[in-house]
Amino acid sequence: MSKRALYITLLVVISIGVYFNSLYNSFTFDDIHIVQNNQLIKNPKNIFLLFKQEYGAETDFKGTMFYRPLVMASYLITNTIFGLKPFWFHLGNIILHIFSVLIVFFLSKNLFELLHKEKSTELPAFICGLFFAVHPVHVEVVSGIVGRSEIMAGLFCFSAFLFYLKEKRVLSLIFFLAGLLCKETSAALIGFIILYEILFNKKFNRIIINYILVLITYLFIKYFAIGGLFSTGSEIYFKDGIFTRIFTMSKVMVYYIKLMFIPYPLNPDWGISNIISIASTLFELKVFVSLIILVTLFTIGYKNIKSRPITAFSILWFFVFLFPVSNIIPIGDFMAERFLYLPSFGFCLFMSDIVYRNKKLTKFMPVILILFSLITIKQNVVWKNNLSLWSYVTEKFPGNWRAFWELGKCYNNAENYEEAGKQYEKSLKLRETDLVLFDYAVILRKEKRPVEALTIFNKYLNIVKNNPKMYLERAKCYNDIGDSKNALKDFETANLISPKDDNIIYETGRLYLLRGDFKSAKSYFEEAVKINKNNVAALVGVGVCYFQNKELIKAKTYFEDAIKIDPNYFEAIYNLLVVDIELSKKNEAKQLFEKFKILFPKDERIKQIEQRIYGKT
Repeated sequence: MSKRALYITLLVVISIGVYFNSLYNSFTFDDIHIVQNNQLIKNPKNIFLLFKQEYGAETDFKGTMFYRPLVMASYLITNTIFGLKPFWFHLGNIILHIFSVLIVFFLSKNLFELLHKEKSTELPAFICGLFFAVHPVHVEVVSGIVGRSEIMAGLFCFSAFLFYLKEKRVLSLIFFLAGLLCKETSAALIGFIILYEILFNKKFNRIIINYILVLITYLFIKYFAIGGLFSTGSEIYFKDGIFTRIFTMSKVMVYYIKLMFIPYPLNPDWGISNIISIASTLFELKVFVSLIILVTLFTIGYKNIKSRPITAFSILWFFVFLFPVSNIIPIGDFMAERFLYLPSFGFCLFMSDIVYRNKKLTKFMPVILILFSLITIKQNVVWKNNLSLWSYVTEKFPGNWRAFWELGKCYNNAENYEEAGKQYEKSLKLRETDLVLFDYAVILRKEKRPVEALTIFNKYLNIVKNNPKMYLERAKCYNDIGDSKNALKDFETANLISPKDDNIIYETGRLYLLRGDFKSAKSYFEEAVKINKNNVAALVGVGVCYFQNKELIKAKTYFEDAIKIDPNYFEAIYNLLVVDIELSKKNEAKQLFEKFKILFPKDERIKQIEQRIYGKT
């Protein structure tokens, strides 16, 4: 086996080794919205539709104006072949990361040949690949399925620049376009190539015009596909002008450097971590020191263009690819480890050059790489599921209100309402937000504390006036305490705000059903089905109304339609079973009863149903 083959094999094996334990992780954090609950990727016929939709269309990410069709297409293909199983999505991320590691190996090999005129370049390239393969800041990208946009953008940008160096310009342009179709930050490659040519080759290469044309083409495609170019909600953290952004981001940039050398602690949610505070003045000590550090690094890079070109190249790469997320033009986040995937190549290249040229440091390299690997493996466990993720964040960063909120939602989903309420209370003590107030009020109602829930809902109303879901949930509280007048009033208000929301219409019908007004209930249920023919609960509601009016054949039809949509829906199966017994359809009832016992073995009505079908006592 040649050295090159050995190095490549080791890079593949080590990359698999450090991320192997992530294969059994669940859908976590934004994976749930972008992948698990995304209806667009569940139908292979939507493959071309994805190129006409923004990233996260039909999810909670709708309206971001992100355009990443290649990433969404990769999710659809994975789901079509393997189904919605997180294992295969995690495996896809690991495979893509391995390809990135290998491209990093070949790219750094070329750079050592071009800039340092080295003849033996495979060892430093191997060291660079090792650092890139195991660095802990990549965990968010590789272990988090939605990190695929960063991996694919990185893979295509590395490839585009590699082919640029090899003067295979058509391939380079194709990979550049592919990178843009994975993440917008790939546009930084144009700025990097311009600076690379000016600083290292002392010329302006006209070939850059082709890259600009590709970027313009991409912008046209994006505009005509989704109707816009720029993301929304960009003023979440910065509302006080450009100098606030510059001062704050100087601290963030230095913290990024710190994370490259000392990747601890890692945080999935830096935006609300309280580690980096918003800075509005140059005279804040951390701002002043950070700016000095950055100016010093830029000076070192510039002065070493001839004597230490790899050092200069590394600094240039790191900061140019951080520029799109520097908030000079505001974006939705001011800090995230995922932003370091592309820039981190500069750090890995720098480390490989340092280690390769200083033989005394070589003996420390295995220690550093082993420590990095162990941190990566341990951090993969943090990303196992939402409960482990947010438990970690609340422990390491107890000032993060959103972490307690997210942890509360985990307990809510597990129906541990008492613990969910405790986490919401902790979140509200840190910051009283409408999001947490709403969820806390809902939990209080689930805990049979409707009066307290009403108090929280009224506090929520002081912040948000026109949320139909609030009126819907408050109506349930009024209904719980027997105040049907106010309950109906809130249901009607919710319907006025959102007249086409089938869930609100269904819940209004449910209130009438509980009051025994089957005619009104049926009218609302039918309206909900008219809006959404797949609303299983509303279909069952119509069936129940027919059942109450002794129209059993019509009731049976609606229960059967509901089961066709959701074969395991309890209310549909149980009510159909009752109807079949009433209609003396014994054979159908027996078959359905066997299914009922398998699906709901602990239901207390099994013996009663069995007696009615078989006459057993």
